[in-house]
Amino acid sequence: MANFSATLNGTVNPNGAITAVHFEYGTTTNYGSSTATQNYQGSTTQNVTANVRGLTAAATYHFRIVASNSGGTTYGTDRSFTTPAARAVVADFNDDTHPDLVIQNATTHQTVVGYLNNNVVIGAAFGPTLPAGWRLAGAADFDGDGHTDYALFNPATGQTMIAYLSGLTVIGAAYGPPVPLGWELVTAKDFNGDAYPDYVLYKVGTGETVIAYLNNIVVVGAGYGPTLPPGWNLIDVADFDSDGHPDYALFNSGTGQTVIGYLSGSTVIGAAFGPTIPLTWPLVATADVDGDGKPDYVLYNPVSGQTAIGYLVNNILVNAALGPTLPAGWSLVVTP
Repeated sequence: MANFSATLNGTVNPNGAITAVHFEYGTTTNYGSSTATQNYQGSTTQNVTANVRGLTAAATYHFRIVASNSGGTTYGTDRSFTTPAARAVVADFNDDTHPDLVIQNATTHQTVVGYLNNNVVIGAAFGPTLPAGWRLAGAADFDGDGHTDYALFNPATGQTMIAYLSGLTVIGAAYGPPVPLGWELVTAKDFNGDAYPDYVLYKVGTGETVIAYLNNIVVVGAGYGPTLPPGWNLIDVADFDSDGHPDYALFNSGTGQTVIGYLSGSTVIGAAFGPTIPLTWPLVATADVDGDGKPDYVLYNPVSGQTAIGYLVNNILVNAALGPTLPAGWSLVVTP
């Protein structure tokens, strides 16, 4: 299962008759979509799979298998899955004060940094290839050498790792603190003003968040952040109200609404709706793209590979522009 696609699995026993099989799927038990029909025959139980694409990130889908032959039509039991939230990594890798896009190849796990000046690509270079099973969760300067590093997360084991970079060259690596199973590493940002990035953790099942305060890779403290309402996902962290404290950027993939949760440390001190965005263009990151000192929205259309920037002043949309279109086979968001 990935952010925008999934493989549906089931079984069928044709009982000696040629049997037409497909899956019904959708965000409710009314389904609404179907996969292509596959024909099976024989008298044994056989596995059936179908790939579905164009799904919405961070959404729950229902599906069931349907088999028809001369004996009638049989419907399988309803099953469900939830697609992961779509998050991208945007950070300054060439020290020009402009945030850059990290894109990934889902097949090879290769990364490329697209250097930006506002919404325009001015260059690109290959970054490290990620180990299989690991996701790029964030980018920040963990060792204080002035260079942005990769923060990696293995959702199957809960392990984290920092790949120390000079430019885009790996000069070292070390395991970071493990994340409890059931939690995910969302990003790494400085919450306590000590110039070291901290881990922001999120538990999908409960909506809980935790800030793990770090000194390089060592945990020096931790505390609960706000619990998110059902239906909302934590996408990124940035200082939207310019008070010196990072805030939560939330996205509801069912409605397209966004919300800024204003924080002081890990405490909520207010909230406001941000712009509502098209469902086919999920919010995947926040960054000050135009250099006005205010974080902006980074949107991504996974079907076309197009990116877009929503320029904000606090929670107000003041302008928008298309960003680069990604090459085929590359994505802003990749699930291991």
